[in-house]
Formats: sequence, C-alpha cells, structure tokens
Amino acid sequence: MTYSLGVWQAMLATVYTADKIRLGEYDFVPTSRLAEDLDIPAPSLARLLRSLNRAGIIETREGAHGGIRLAVSPDRVTLLDVVEAVEQKRPLFRTDTSPAVTGTTPTKRQQALRSALDDAEGAMRQQLEVTIETITKQ
Repeated sequence: MTYSLGVWQAMLATVYTADKIRLGEYDFVPTSRLAEDLDIPAPSLARLLRSLNRAGIIETREGAHGGIRLAVSPDRVTLLDVVEAVEQKRPLFRTDTSPAVTGTTPTKRQQALRSALDDAEGAMRQQLEVTIETITKQ
C-alpha cells in the first residue's frame, strides 16, 4: 500500500520550481537542472512532467530558455493536486474485490473494512490539501 516514488518526485519538482521562481532565479526552470538537482533520472522526470502538464500544474517551453514553470499560482496548487496528477486519481486502497465467502457476517465485516479504509484515505486526502505556497514558506 504505497503510492509510487513518482508522487514524491513530482512533489519535489513542483516545490523546487515554485521556490526557484519565488526567489526570482528563473522564469522557466531548465529540466536538466531540475533532474540534476533533484537526482531524478531524466526519463522519469519527463514522464512526471507530462503528468503535471496534463493536469495544468506546470507549463513547459522548449529551447534555449525553456524548461518548466508553474502554470498557476502556488497558492492554488495542493499536494493532493500533484498526487492526483501522477496517480490518475487511483485510490490508495483497492477494495473492489469480494471474498468467496458470503453471508451476513462476512458482508458486515467487508463493509466495516471498506468504511475504515475509506475514512483513512479521506483523512490522508484532507491532510494533502496543503498548498505549494505553504510548503515554500516553511
């Protein structure tokens, strides 16, 4: 039960980009610099950046002055947005199977388990509502 390493790497890339821009160091952060500074293999970073771009979190530009930058203000992007961009809104817990055993008691137990896991995921999602701006101000 874990999200992929890509979630962590995408969060790092998003926060790094917000920090660089906040500090006025870059308009677009070069992807080669991002990959090197964050120690993320270029092919993995490219895949993550495509996901963030599709979600509207970053924008990209090619060329000598290219790279990435946030497409929206850091106060409008949450960690949950990044998770959903990478994980395609997949649930943390998969509960879409049912055991072969049936009856009142197994049904109640399955419902209780699903409810507990739904509550846990809801709490996690709520905790991830922190904005990128909040992270970069710490």
